[in-house]
Amino acid sequence: MNRNLLFAVAAIAVVGLVGFAVVHSSNTPPASVGAPASGASAPQLPANVPFIEQADAKRLLDANGATMLDVRDADAYLASHIAGALQISLARVEGEIPYFPKEKPIIAYCTCPHDEAAIEAVQILQHGGVTNARVLRGGLQEWARLGFPVGGGMK
Repeated sequence: MNRNLLFAVAAIAVVGLVGFAVVHSSNTPPASVGAPASGASAPQLPANVPFIEQADAKRLLDANGATMLDVRDADAYLASHIAGALQISLARVEGEIPYFPKEKPIIAYCTCPHDEAAIEAVQILQHGGVTNARVLRGGLQEWARLGFPVGGGMK
């Protein structure tokens, strides 16, 4: 009898947890003022994070006037990256701040749909005192789409 009681209590707990998860995952936040009528809203980009356009970044990189920073993991970098970019995963950016070149801008990129990881990297850099960090608008996908140089492997 104790065994049956234990199973009943466990089943009730599981049903309660599943119900809780369903209720909380189906709650949609209220539409924000000024959101597009279609229901799809663009993510809010932080106002304090500067972006750089692809063509401007390409000019700086060609003139050796910027450090390109790939904040994706090593496997993604090895598969494809902007030629000449450094690979430092987002989790390691803060610890590498003292080693970044101070004399030229740092341009961070990722392959996130809305540049989220690059934005976070730039915020980390800013918090660490790096004032000339920028997010590459559109990331690696836009870079490749424009036909700019993309590498693979370690180079």
